[in-house]
Amino acid sequence: MSIKKGIKLKVAISLLAVFIVCSTTIVNWYLSVHALKDTLTENYLQNNYRYATKVSLSTSDLFFNMQQNLGTLAKILGSKEYSQEDLDYWKEANANFFNSIFITDETGVVQLMTPKALPNKGGVKPGVRITSDLMIQALKDQKPFVSNPYMAQTGNLVVLISYPIFDQTGTYQGVVDGTVYLESDNSLQRILNQHEFLDQSSVFVVDQNGRIIYHPNSSRLNESIADHPLIQKVIQGKSGSAEIINRKGQEYFSGYAYVEQTGWGIIAQTPTTVIEQPLRELTKKIIIRSLPLLLLIYLLAWLFTNHLAKPINRLASYSEEATQTNKLGYSIHQLEIKSPIHEVKQLYKHLHNHFQLLNKQIQQDGLTGIANRRAFDLEINDLITQKTPFSLIMLDIDNFKKVNDEQGHLVGDDVLRFIASIMEEVSRKEDLCYRYGGEEFAILLKTKEVEDAYALAERLRLRLSSTVSPAGYPITISLGISTYQKKDPFPEDIIKRADSALYQSKRTGKNKTTIYELS
Repeated sequence: MSIKKGIKLKVAISLLAVFIVCSTTIVNWYLSVHALKDTLTENYLQNNYRYATKVSLSTSDLFFNMQQNLGTLAKILGSKEYSQEDLDYWKEANANFFNSIFITDETGVVQLMTPKALPNKGGVKPGVRITSDLMIQALKDQKPFVSNPYMAQTGNLVVLISYPIFDQTGTYQGVVDGTVYLESDNSLQRILNQHEFLDQSSVFVVDQNGRIIYHPNSSRLNESIADHPLIQKVIQGKSGSAEIINRKGQEYFSGYAYVEQTGWGIIAQTPTTVIEQPLRELTKKIIIRSLPLLLLIYLLAWLFTNHLAKPINRLASYSEEATQTNKLGYSIHQLEIKSPIHEVKQLYKHLHNHFQLLNKQIQQDGLTGIANRRAFDLEINDLITQKTPFSLIMLDIDNFKKVNDEQGHLVGDDVLRFIASIMEEVSRKEDLCYRYGGEEFAILLKTKEVEDAYALAERLRLRLSSTVSPAGYPITISLGISTYQKKDPFPEDIIKRADSALYQSKRTGKNKTTIYELS
């Protein structure tokens, strides 16, 4: 009786070793590349948002200082005579602020100006009355203002800063005006023109109507981009970050901020292609570092399996001999093995466990030890797909920024771990706790009874408000609750309702639980 030959042990283990190394390398490459991509994306979005905010604040401070300077000059002009030489000297001292300065009486007639000769077609000079709508408005309002950018007769985009002049008796005497050319060298130009990250990032500015008033590419000045969703947000006074596509189809990591002083929008952006080189470098390093390891493991596996196969080969020979001669009554069924190599089963088992470990690490929050946002998204999607009734509690730590600012981020991390541990203590075994992101957490309860969710939320809130945290005092939280409705097709529906209830708790005093009321 012949026995069908199977795969040799040393070949099987060698191939398995190669498979394990290759698959682990591929998984590691996949996870590393995506983790790096996510990290770089988040970094560029956050950096550009912070930089846009910084430029916004610097711009506001600059215009405030320029108004203050003009206000000082207006007080001087209202209290004493001022000569051309005095004005020239003052202009020279504030050269970084203004490109030109002129003084008019209460009817708009220019009294003094510096520089005395401007390259314009309108003949603005001492003794000439300015009749532009902007000047008429300035004379009428008799109060400080910063104008919208406008195209001057010099061909430059100009911002006019105006300040009224009153004498010591309070009688209106006229205005002192300073001009800032957006395309000329001045303090404003330097703030906008230098991006601190020194890469492919750039900054551009739009006015409150969505018209470009500053751009590294001067040909785009005066172009209206008000229809772009990001520009719509920033001219509505919002700030934030987003990945965008411009009109040319180019993708950018963009951060945007609103300038309170002028109503402008500052947009800092970086092409998304900036992350391609780091991703290629990471792939190259993984390949280079994995090849020697692959060869080494294959060599060790071959040496090991040669040693391991010797007794098994002797057993196989003996079994064959026993089968052929029926020596000592051995029969073929006594040696029959469904899986010829026990070690192969173990290796596959370990490989399976390894993937489970990787999956667990991916779905676990590294700081608090509870499940993370990825695990939350998977679970809530499954619940909705299976139409399983459940309730959602969203909670956010009140005044968490104060903890980080006053005691540092290490104490803040301890507070987050403390919140997570209390959540698990007060929750039932079947309740699922998650760190949703930042200082926001979530709890999924597999029940449609909102009363159960409210009871758990209040139990958690009261426990925290009466327990001293790592910050040295009790931490309070605000909570929002919503329940799954059969008409909810997507997780976002119930999450938005819970978020809405959460922020209702925030708006109405914090440290409370709000149930979303369906209309």
